[in-house]
Amino acid sequence: MITLTSEFIDANWSILQDGLVLPVALLEWDDGDAYTQASLGALTGRTVFGAVVLNDTPVHDFPIVIRLHETSESADGSHYDAPNRIQYRATAERRNGDDTQVRDVRVERLHSSLASRRAGLLETEVLSKRSVSIVGLGTGGMHIALELAKSGVGNFFLVDPDRLEIGNVSRHQAGISFVGRRKVLAARDLILESNPAARVDTYSIRGDASHEDLLRRLIKVSDLVICATDNRPSKLLVNALCVETARPGIFGGAFRRAYGGQVLRVRPGESACYHCFVLAMPDIEADREVSSEEDAAAIAYSDRPVVVEPGLALDVAPISIMAAKLAVQELIQSEESALHVLDKDLDAGWYLWVNRPEPGTRFASWPPLSESSDEMTILRWYGIYLDKDPGCPTCGDFRHALREQYGIEGGPLNAPQSRPFPPPEGTDSQG
Repeated sequence: MITLTSEFIDANWSILQDGLVLPVALLEWDDGDAYTQASLGALTGRTVFGAVVLNDTPVHDFPIVIRLHETSESADGSHYDAPNRIQYRATAERRNGDDTQVRDVRVERLHSSLASRRAGLLETEVLSKRSVSIVGLGTGGMHIALELAKSGVGNFFLVDPDRLEIGNVSRHQAGISFVGRRKVLAARDLILESNPAARVDTYSIRGDASHEDLLRRLIKVSDLVICATDNRPSKLLVNALCVETARPGIFGGAFRRAYGGQVLRVRPGESACYHCFVLAMPDIEADREVSSEEDAAAIAYSDRPVVVEPGLALDVAPISIMAAKLAVQELIQSEESALHVLDKDLDAGWYLWVNRPEPGTRFASWPPLSESSDEMTILRWYGIYLDKDPGCPTCGDFRHALREQYGIEGGPLNAPQSRPFPPPEGTDSQG
C-alpha cells in the first residue's frame, strides 16, 4: 500500500502538469509492504524516492512510479480530484531489477479526513483554533497532550526540562527510539503524528520561578493550562499565574505507586484554586507518586532515603484520560456541541480515582467494586465539590482573613513569616 495526500499533489500540480513527472520521497515500512509520504508526521524510516506521473508518461529513474489516469469511474480511495476539475485514478508499481510489482494506492485528503472523524461528536473545528500550555511532559502530561492532539487541538506550548531515560519507557508514550531526546521534542513529534496540522512550540525549561516571566506569557496567550508536574512549588506557581491571567487550569497527579490519583479543575474567579486545594486537603495533595530519583531526593528525610516507586502506565492512564476529557469540555465552553451533555456530570471541581485499596491508606477498607453499588469503591470516579477558601493567599483575601481570625485592626499588616500552606513532605512542620 502506498499512501499520498491530495494536498501534496495540489501544491505541486503546476510542476506535474508542466513536466509530467513529480518526484516524491516515501518512507518504506515492513520490508516494503507499505509506503507513506515522507513529509507526513515526524517519524523517520528508510527513504525511497518515487515519482507521480500523468497517464502513460515514461519514467525509468525511480523505483516506485505512481500514475494518475483520467477516469470517470465512481470515486474510491485511489481517486484524486485535480485542480483542473478532472478526476484521476492512481495506480502504482514497484520495480526491483527485472521484477515489477503492482501496488495499491490511497490518495487521502489529510485534513478533511482527520476532521471528519472528530466532527461526529464535536460538530465544530473550534479545537483547531485553541491553544493549550502543558507544563510537565512525563507519563501523564504526554498522554494528555496526545489525547488533545487526537481531539483536534491546534496549538500547543510544551514545557519540560528533562530528557527521556530508559526507565521512562515502561510507562511513557515515547518508546525506546526516543531515549536521550528532550521530552518536549519527543512530545512534539508524537503530536504531529496524530495531528500534522498542529503548531507545537517547545520550551526545554523548568516550570519554576526562574522562568516565571516566560510562563506568564505562555499562559496569557493560552485558552487552557495543563499542569502535570510532580512537585508542589511548580503547581503553586502555575496556579498563581492562571489566577493572575484569568486562564483556566487543570492539575493532575497520581498518588504514590499510582494506587490512585486526582484531577483538579481551576476556573479563576469561580472555583477553588490549587492553593485552596492544598489548604483544604493537605494530606491528599502531599500523597504523590515518586517516579524518579529527582523526585525521591526532593522529599527524602535527613536520616533515610525515599524509594523510587512509580506506578504502572495503566494505573496512570485513567487520570490522564480524565484530565484530557475535562480539558476538552473546557475548550468547547463557548461553542455548541453534543459533548455539552457532560457538563452536568463534570460540574465539580475536584475528581478522585482509586485504582486499588492500597494498604496503609484511607482507601484500604473500601469494598470491592463488585460488592457495592452505593458505597465509594475503587475503579470509579468521584466528583467532589470544593469551596473557595476566602483566606487563600492566591485567589482570596489572605490579609482580611488574617485580621478576621485574630481580631487585628486595620492598618499595615506584614506578610506572615510562616508558610501559608502545609510544608512539603519530609520537612520539619515547625520550619
